Amino acid sequence: MCYRCTMITESYSISFLGLDPEHYTAESISNIWDIAAKKIYEETGIYISGGIHDRYLVDEDDEGPNGSIVFMVESTRIPLGTITKEDYWNAYKLVVEEARQRLGNPRMNLTVEEIDITYFDKI
Repeated sequence: MCYRCTMITESYSISFLGLDPEHYTAESISNIWDIAAKKIYEETGIYISGGIHDRYLVDEDDEGPNGSIVFMVESTRIPLGTITKEDYWNAYKLVVEEARQRLGNPRMNLTVEEIDITYFDKI
């Protein structure tokens, strides 16, 4: 058993752009992501968790927030189980598509990074 494991894995970040902050909050995005993740879990057996962050967008023509908000969902594949990189990626894309549809198909960008992570198991 590994109590402290260091491994190479992937980090996924999806940013939903241009959402109205009067209609969406980090909590509402979290709820939408959870509904999508549970739906895909029922289909694939893979649950894609995510940390939700909100940020205001500052564009080059403006000196401050322009009233638009960016919601970022960060997920990391923990490769200790039997879920392969390919299976995780396929489930991840399905969750993103489902969440994006529930948000009305906003603009988005996706970043995938290879990371070195140290995972601490409960002793």
